[in-house]
Amino acid sequence: MTDNTPAYPAGWYADVNAPGTERYYDGQAWTNQSRPAPTTVPVAADGTPAKAPWYRRKAIIIPVGIVAGIIVIGGIGGAISGGKGATTAAADKAPAAAAAPVAEEAAEEVVAVPETTGLTAKEAAALLENAGLEVDFSATKGVVLDRDNWTVLSSTPTSGSTVKAGDTIVVNVEKTVTEAAPAPAESAPAAPAPAQPEKPAMSTAQSSAVRSAESYLSFKGFSRAGLTEQLTSEYGEGFAAEDAEFAIAYLESTGAVDWNQEAAEAAQSYLDFKGFSHDGLFDQLTSEYGEQFTADQANFGLAAVGL
Repeated sequence: MTDNTPAYPAGWYADVNAPGTERYYDGQAWTNQSRPAPTTVPVAADGTPAKAPWYRRKAIIIPVGIVAGIIVIGGIGGAISGGKGATTAAADKAPAAAAAPVAEEAAEEVVAVPETTGLTAKEAAALLENAGLEVDFSATKGVVLDRDNWTVLSSTPTSGSTVKAGDTIVVNVEKTVTEAAPAPAESAPAAPAPAQPEKPAMSTAQSSAVRSAESYLSFKGFSRAGLTEQLTSEYGEGFAAEDAEFAIAYLESTGAVDWNQEAAEAAQSYLDFKGFSHDGLFDQLTSEYGEQFTADQANFGLAAVGL
């Protein structure tokens, strides 16, 4: 009797339940690995593979595969034999061939999101990681470097929500300012509060430039030169140069911007996107085609992210 069970060598096979993707069979069982089916590579006129434009060479494509299996049914063989003077035939059926292994999704552990509101970022991270969850911090301004100096406001999903083990919880934090004021001398009368300088009157254009600059700074890290260019460019906001300069100088005078901190925020954004060497990230931060930070500001940013 011949065993008709098909042999499956290890390799990538088309996923019939997810068109356009392939799934890996290791020779014994289907794995959880999947990938997009190969696509045609454009070829240049000289026969060499055409290069993608510079702005697309580093695009990140993350394929998503769906677990599927194929069932193979073996044939049934039989033999009929007869004895002398007998008319009864006996049929022997070959055992059904074992079906090819079918990928099964592992049962996913369900976890309740712990309560972290009011904890420090460091305490919240430890609590969530001990629960089998990943942690990502979100702050309206600044980079979460020293977690002891940040306090948790809320989390997404909220505490008590049910999620899968390994899911990422976004923890919303704000920096905690704890500066103790010096105790006044007992014999000295309290000094009057210094008079606040009067804010200069702003024109409508200047006021608009200030609001626009604040909006850009809340979105990402900008250098002074980069923000000036964004405010004045015909492809940006198109403000007059003097209005853009007024807006930036105003933010500097009120302490609303720290260029070193902006460099640290920009450096962290680049590292969140992809890996950079020290020199590569320094070039990106200082280049006139990049962020246009000064060398000192770039070095501060690199130190802040550990490069």
